[in-house]
Amino acid sequence: MLRRVLSLSLAPLIGACGAGEIDVEGFETFACTADGSTGALEGLTPAEAWDYAELRPTPGTGDLGLGGSAIGTPCATATDVEACQQALAEATSTNGFLVGECVSFCPSYMLVLNRGDEVSVLDTPEALTAWLAPVDTPTEARLLAQAAGYSVGCGDVLEGGFKEAGGGYEVLATRYTALCDPIEESLFRLSVSAEGEVAVLESEVLSSESGACVGRRPAGLAEARGRGSSRLGAYFAEVAQLEAASVHAFAVLREELALHGAPQALLDQADAAREDEVRHARIMKRVAARFGGVVREPVVAPRAPRSLEEVALENAAEGCVRETYGALVGMHQARFARDQVVRRVMRRVAQDEAAHASLAWAVDAWARSRLSPEALARVEAARQQALAEVADEARAGYAEDLCAVAGMPAAATGQRLAQTFAQALPALAG
Repeated sequence: MLRRVLSLSLAPLIGACGAGEIDVEGFETFACTADGSTGALEGLTPAEAWDYAELRPTPGTGDLGLGGSAIGTPCATATDVEACQQALAEATSTNGFLVGECVSFCPSYMLVLNRGDEVSVLDTPEALTAWLAPVDTPTEARLLAQAAGYSVGCGDVLEGGFKEAGGGYEVLATRYTALCDPIEESLFRLSVSAEGEVAVLESEVLSSESGACVGRRPAGLAEARGRGSSRLGAYFAEVAQLEAASVHAFAVLREELALHGAPQALLDQADAAREDEVRHARIMKRVAARFGGVVREPVVAPRAPRSLEEVALENAAEGCVRETYGALVGMHQARFARDQVVRRVMRRVAQDEAAHASLAWAVDAWARSRLSPEALARVEAARQQALAEVADEARAGYAEDLCAVAGMPAAATGQRLAQTFAQALPALAG
């Protein structure tokens, strides 16, 4: 979704880029839905007729925003509609299959089916393949490529494309092929046979980088501007300090979530995010030093544990808005920074921050289900206030050297970025 927002924001400014070694001629892009996604189930034509099919997250694994995607009408031909609806509501499994790449956030899904009074669950890649075969639509080929652990996007052939071949399809997909020294993302040309078998035909490395976005700011953080012998050094020194502050922010978030009875999956994701920020702070400190920056340790005043509403208020502003938008800006830097080191660093950090944004929205959904209508209104007001602040900062823009060397968006680009982000926020919320 964030990649889609970035593409929409920059469409008036940049042209299409060709592939490296893989010939993409003849491939069509997957169409994007109104919310900027590929759409999970539209276009499926299973061999057996079913009244209804729904993609449902496996409990406790998280959700990429695909949960609830469905085709057909539930219990349309059931003789006992009430019993059918109850069976659908209770259908679940502890197994599941991927719908995309698994990096630091690995939700799994099941397919809940209904035909007449029958309700069943497909919860393995093999069961999904058997249900779809023969593969005779691009959507089916894409879903099987995703179930094999590849990312297949829309609107850009280098993120996701397809063409008919050999009675099945060829699919263009991406996947991270190394995550540490180097961080490497590759483009794959896959074969998806009519029987549903997924095989790699060829691949090429899209990027290979040594393994930054400003993270979540903790409550009680003392304001301190970055220092350095150059504007770039001072900027990166401030980023490094804020990344270090995010280590504290995620530690506190984890403690407060545990205090309020959050599920273990959220606690584990908060732990992982804290570890990410430790690495980000270390890397950004080195980048700052490269430009003459002087990094100071963040000062965070201790605070008593907060109420669930206070946690939700901070999460709405710092996580759902600032951290999500930070991931978007990081993607911009990874693409446009003139400095090669900055591009490499921002590539991985933007990926991590996107996972942190997913955590923020998961925390938001969990907390909102436990708050009063009055508290929910205050949480939404905090989100809108943060959104307005982001828009104001985007309009102000950045100095020329920060735009050129560090890849920060100029005022005009930033305004488009912030505007498209605000429009996409409901879809990001799922």
